[in-house]
Amino acid sequence: MKKHSVLLKEELCEGCTNCVKNCPTKAIRVHNGKAMIRDELCIDCAECIRICAYHAKHSQTAEIADVSSYKYPIALVPPSFYGQFKGLNPARVRVALYELGFKEVIDVSLAAEALSRKTSEFLASNPGIYISSSCPVVVRLIKILYPELTGHLIPFKAPTDAMGEKARKDAIAKGVAPEDIGVFLLTPCPGKNTNIFDPVGIENSPIDKTIAVTQAYQAVLAALEKTQDVAEEDLPVPYLGLGWGQSGGEVQLLHEQVQDYSLSVSGIHRVRALLNELSRNNIKGVRYFELSACEFGCVGGVFNVVNPFQARSDLRRLRAKGKTMIEQNEGYDFDLPGKFEPLQIGRLDGDLEKAMEKLTQLEEEIAVLPGLDCAACGAPDCKTLAEDIVTGVASRTDCIFLLRKQMGDLAETLSALLYELPPVMKKEKTDGKVG
Repeated sequence: MKKHSVLLKEELCEGCTNCVKNCPTKAIRVHNGKAMIRDELCIDCAECIRICAYHAKHSQTAEIADVSSYKYPIALVPPSFYGQFKGLNPARVRVALYELGFKEVIDVSLAAEALSRKTSEFLASNPGIYISSSCPVVVRLIKILYPELTGHLIPFKAPTDAMGEKARKDAIAKGVAPEDIGVFLLTPCPGKNTNIFDPVGIENSPIDKTIAVTQAYQAVLAALEKTQDVAEEDLPVPYLGLGWGQSGGEVQLLHEQVQDYSLSVSGIHRVRALLNELSRNNIKGVRYFELSACEFGCVGGVFNVVNPFQARSDLRRLRAKGKTMIEQNEGYDFDLPGKFEPLQIGRLDGDLEKAMEKLTQLEEEIAVLPGLDCAACGAPDCKTLAEDIVTGVASRTDCIFLLRKQMGDLAETLSALLYELPPVMKKEKTDGKVG
């Protein structure tokens, strides 16, 4: 079964360890000069794709050609997608998507607006601290590294999942055969692609395939040459919902009294820093956290074409055209079938007694290692190398400083031996003197 969307082109990897040092979950190691990704720790945040100068990390999605494999393909357009087309009427982008063969083109912004209402109502009647569950990468990060915070994830589906369910249900209600429907999400990031075959919070994703924005963008540009301009009233776009395409857009649609106690943070490393403080109960006066793994929110996804600064500017202008949220709340099911559960990862051993022994060994290894966290060994830091040593996937000699010390000690020993006679010769020399 496929587990992740971030993949490695081993032939391009130079073993530079930049990805190792920038991975937020310490999921990458370099062995024998090549990077390797530990599946159980990867959250598909795409930081390794961003940082790799050799383009050894990549991700794959479906292609525009796959649309024709369904009789009734539906396109789900995320808010950030419109930010890729400077000054272009969103309604015209939608027409271009119809030209590409989609039978329906649906704005995820509609579900985002509906979820904003539901979130405001939930926070008004439920005390406590909550974290948005709309970014699947953040949810995975919390489940792996901050299991104590999983209970604070707001128990709602992401707008993409709720919109996908509604789109499928509405198509069936129109008489479309279920087997003819193909729901496609135009995704700005690998994290949302992973969510279709390994969803968080739900058992099965309502989305059949994702298409990277890079591919959809080029196809839309080509289709635009065949389309004429259209009036926005002919194909209304939920402008306020477009705010969800960038960090802070979700909070802006909450009730004013909730906004005063909300906080938006974007970028996986800043999100980690915040979660560290939140796990220590070191954040006061905030009830709701909108967290996005990508810098500036979804406009910062690695699949996007336009730089996030330009996209943010264009989305702000589009959102400014909206006065009130579109009243289309019916048909969405945001409630999760269960709770978010933490992932039990990082145990030294399944057997408690052996785990305690390995914990003692771990402390010994940490004491021996230099504590420089240079990543030259292929692990992100000395503590992680110590864990790898204890679990048998690395050795002390992977540390260049310990290896150098061992080589130095060996050289000194060899040097001393150079002027030493073998024991047999010493005995013979002594015997000769006695005689």
